[in-house]
Parts: sequence; C-alpha cells; structure tokens
Amino acid sequence: LDLPYVWLRDHCRCDVCYNHQTCQKNIDNFELDLDIRPTEVSFDGTVLTIEWPDKHLTSYNIDWLLENTYHDQHRDRVERVLWNKAIMATITEQPMVPYKDFMETEDGLKEHVKNLMKYGFSVVTQAPPSHEGTLAVSQRLTFLQPTFFGPSWSFTSDMAFGDTAYTTLGLGAHTDNTYFMSPSGIQVFHVLEHQGTGGETLLVDGFFAAETLRRDNPTAFKCLSETVVAHEFYDSDHRVRSLGTVLSFHPTTKKMFSIRFNPYDRSPLHTVPPDQIKKFYKSYAALTEEIRKPESEVWLKLKPGMVLFVDNWRVMHGRSSFTGLRRVSGCYLPRDDWFGKARLFGLQNL
Repeated sequence: LDLPYVWLRDHCRCDVCYNHQTCQKNIDNFELDLDIRPTEVSFDGTVLTIEWPDKHLTSYNIDWLLENTYHDQHRDRVERVLWNKAIMATITEQPMVPYKDFMETEDGLKEHVKNLMKYGFSVVTQAPPSHEGTLAVSQRLTFLQPTFFGPSWSFTSDMAFGDTAYTTLGLGAHTDNTYFMSPSGIQVFHVLEHQGTGGETLLVDGFFAAETLRRDNPTAFKCLSETVVAHEFYDSDHRVRSLGTVLSFHPTTKKMFSIRFNPYDRSPLHTVPPDQIKKFYKSYAALTEEIRKPESEVWLKLKPGMVLFVDNWRVMHGRSSFTGLRRVSGCYLPRDDWFGKARLFGLQNL
C-alpha cells in the first residue's frame, strides 16, 4: 500500500475525528496540514498505529485500509457476465430466485442482488399474481421511485399515457427514462394477465452490444461516448428533457457504466454540430444494428407470478406485438439503494 500521510490523518476513525453514530467525519479538511508527517509509526501485522506531531493517535485495521484505498476500488466483487442469446443459453443457473426464498431469507435477497449485478436482470418466481404482489416484491429490495407515471402502475393497452408502451404495438429494445437527467435504476415488470397471443418480453445486454462495437467499430464507439444528445418526454402536463451521451463510463474504473438508448424518445439533434451529424447517424446506426441482431436478443414469455427486475442502465427491454387483454404491473426502483444493498452484502465497492 502507498498511502500519503495527509490521507491517513484525514481518515482517522477515532471518536474525536469521526462520529460513529451518524457515520460522518468531524475533521475540517481546510485545517489539514498537507505536509504532515507522523512522529511514530507501528504495525503489529493487523493494526497500523500512528502518532502525529500534536500527540493525536490514529489506529487502522489493515482490512479497513485494504477496503478503502484506491487500489482495492478497481477490483470487482461480482464479475459482470456480458451475454447474448448463445451465452445465456449456456448458463446452467439462470438468474431466478423463488419468491419464498427472496422474501424470507437474506440469502435469497443477496442472490437476487448478485444476479442484477452479474447479468443485469433477475426474476423472482412464484410471486402472488397481483399488483400488490408486485409492490411487495419490489419493496423487499428497496423503496419505489415515483415518476409522473405515478409511484407504480398496472395498465393495459388503453393509451392512458401518450406513450407507445400503452399500445398493443411491438417495442424494440430500449432503455427507459432517457429523458431524465438520471434515469431510474431498475424497472420491474409483472404480467398479471394475458388473454391472447404475442407479448413476449425482449432483453438485450447493452454492455455486450457496446463492447462488441468497441471491438469492431472503435470510431463509432468513440463517437457515441463523446457526442451529447437530448431525449425528451412531452405531453399536456410535462416537458422533460435531458442531455447525455449514449454510452458512458465509470469515472474511476473506466468500465461501461450506462447506456442511454431510446430512439422513440430522442429529441431533435440540436446539440450536434452540422459537420458531425452524418458521423453521429452512422455511429448510432452501427450500435442499433448490433442491438437488433437476432443473436443479441433473449426472449422471455413472462407469466403471472414471474416478476422481472431489469438494470435500466445496462439491459434494454422491449416486447413483441400482442392481441387480446394484457395487463402489466410494474414500477421503477432507485439505483443508489440497490447498490447500497450490494455494499451491505459485500458485493460492491464503488
């Protein structure tokens, strides 16, 4: 470990420097001496103890240092599995957790969180086939994230909102809430009833598609990770717009962090200079082609009792067109609290 002295002084966890009740720092960074040096250092193989010039003592357990320094943060606790149709077919333990295990055991909840981090989706099976059942399962993971669609929904193809999702039409693979500055972290789907044909659920791993584009067409990949575009939602009561790149990376690990892909909601390209328009269209088309390849698609026939959780920053969803009555229940969940659960389970660093 290579730890600057000022870092060690700043991160002292004694009762004077750190409030263990509120889990907040008491140290004023403005008063730190950037050139501070200890007067004495000792290490017994487990605990590092430092005495500072003002006689203040700081003690660190080596495990805490390993977990909280720069070097450890670049190691994933759960390795992502990027997938397409062929890869998903080889996975013997599909990302599914029985309702009873999920609701009643910590191991069941942990497995569900791990599935979401690993594959970008997870299914809770054998849940009560009702809207109340959807909410109970969702709130076992975290609280609901309300939007102008409400805190949750249970809808049919009645055009209750001016959105293609409220029709019987098929929907191509996309992520939701691209018009929000920070899209919802998880989307929950539960088909409560379907008296008809079609309506299969489509899943596409956006990170697999993006990494394939990075390998095969680095110019297009670079364009989509640098060009800022707008997405929007307009109706009689709302005018929502966001700005962001289609592809983005984690600020420290530099791995894929999110994909913002929704051709339905992309607004006029007022953020792209005229001389870059053709390049953007060409790059967007290259990614779209990758996403729409049959080998990229995994199709599920959701039945009552199957509650699907999707990482909305990674996995795109869609559906085939359908006939007859189809009633779907669902909601959005915040990404922060999902990742918080992962940290509590020791599954997540950053």
